[in-house]
Amino acid sequence: MPVKRIGFRGVLKRILIKSPQGLFAFDAKINVYVDLSSNRKGAHLSRNVDAMQILDSFPQESWSLEGLAESIHDQLLNLHGYSDSAGVELYTTYWARAAFEDIESLEPVRVKVAVVGGRSKKTFLTSVSVKGFTVCPSAQRTIADMFNYSSTAPSHSQKVMLRGSVISRKLHIISIDDIASALWASLSAPAFTLLKRPQEARLVFGAHRNPRFAEDAVREAVRRLRCLVDENLPKDTVLKAEIYSLESIHPHNVFAVAEGKVEELPKIGCGD
Repeated sequence: MPVKRIGFRGVLKRILIKSPQGLFAFDAKINVYVDLSSNRKGAHLSRNVDAMQILDSFPQESWSLEGLAESIHDQLLNLHGYSDSAGVELYTTYWARAAFEDIESLEPVRVKVAVVGGRSKKTFLTSVSVKGFTVCPSAQRTIADMFNYSSTAPSHSQKVMLRGSVISRKLHIISIDDIASALWASLSAPAFTLLKRPQEARLVFGAHRNPRFAEDAVREAVRRLRCLVDENLPKDTVLKAEIYSLESIHPHNVFAVAEGKVEELPKIGCGD
């Protein structure tokens, strides 16, 4: 019987990336694996670690997390000559610049970069997850009607996690900062680690001027991701947004997913 995946999960590595903005250090968890045919009993697992020794040559040879993942993927298949496919999944935290009106700070976002496939056909994934919150438009409209609000009405809000992904047959490099900014702009407001009371008030009031349903957020996120994507990517490149909303007035939570291929998604409103 063939084995679809055999490898290591959660290998901890410090990696350095030499980008146009300078040298960046990341603490990453990396999953690496290969497949096995039915006529082979096992894999030489130590070669998975050998494949990651390429990290020792960075940052001189690495210019992106995506390029790093592809290099490890190629090394896996070079070292496991009996395998037809391999996978690399890299997880790390990046500090992106979040901004809302006059509030600005560096906030942690979760990043996943993956390369999966064989020697000639691969799939590349870049995924960024941010935290923020949404204000409910329905409750806000009802309160405004019931109490004759002429200005911004109150409503309930909820903490949300929003993830945006680009999945392609071609290596693609999109700034993590740009993806994170696109995702935060799809919510009522970002979440901030530190807020003084005047900032907190401006954040809450500003978010109430920008109410969003979960459905609104994922649609807006896909639209904004489309604006970031290079036209040279394959037309079947998938743009995907997923939201998980921790509901404040319900005992259950809400999720929503939207996705589409580049060829199905025209660029709309990319100047905003």
